[in-house]
Amino acid sequence: MGRKDIGNGFAVIDDKFILHFNSEVFRKFYHIIDFPSFEIIQSNGSTFHYFKDSRRIYLESYMNAFCVLIDADPIDFHILDFEKGMTTSRGSDYVFDKKLSYRLADVKELGGLYQQLGDALYCAYFQQVERADAATFEVLHGERIGNLAKDKNHVYFRAEIVDEADAESFKIIAECVAGTYYRDCDHTYYAVDKQRAFYIDTIARAIKPLKTKSLEKFRFEVCDGLGYALDADYRYMYGKRSRL
Repeated sequence: MGRKDIGNGFAVIDDKFILHFNSEVFRKFYHIIDFPSFEIIQSNGSTFHYFKDSRRIYLESYMNAFCVLIDADPIDFHILDFEKGMTTSRGSDYVFDKKLSYRLADVKELGGLYQQLGDALYCAYFQQVERADAATFEVLHGERIGNLAKDKNHVYFRAEIVDEADAESFKIIAECVAGTYYRDCDHTYYAVDKQRAFYIDTIARAIKPLKTKSLEKFRFEVCDGLGYALDADYRYMYGKRSRL
């Protein structure tokens, strides 16, 4: 049996199939893969790999299943930022498996998941933040939260307007992002505006208003490694309230 090891546990066998640590992979693509020229361009060794053959670029990552990078040419394909999945070929740029309609060089990174292209605002490069005002747009605690922003008119969770939130007064409770550890402090937070309190979970991609009759007393505390919001009558954990 002819075996060609191409690195990171991958091997091409008899120019007929591909193994990854002795398990067959990518079978659905065998009809287009050119086995003799199939090789790794770059890999993290486990969950993220760029491949090429004489005709195509292939990608498998934690963001997408194994696929062909549409319109990418092995001759001029170039990785711009491996960790961010940014590549270029034939005058087009890609973020992981998706081709952009603009060039990455024209983008201004705003922090977190947000980008600016002229007067247009984007979340995660492909979702345009509709009705956003570029002059007043700001990412809220982008180093910690990443997918929450506001401008003079609206609060945004990812690319969507949070209808219930008042943009002028909306703010994350400072104690949530002060650096004190609490369970799930990397993705659960509380916020307030002049009318409401909010619970935010960035992994669940959710922001929801909380019912409180004492907004002026709404606060956040850490106790025994757990983060709680409190008001005059209730304690809130993961947005669910229980009476004090």
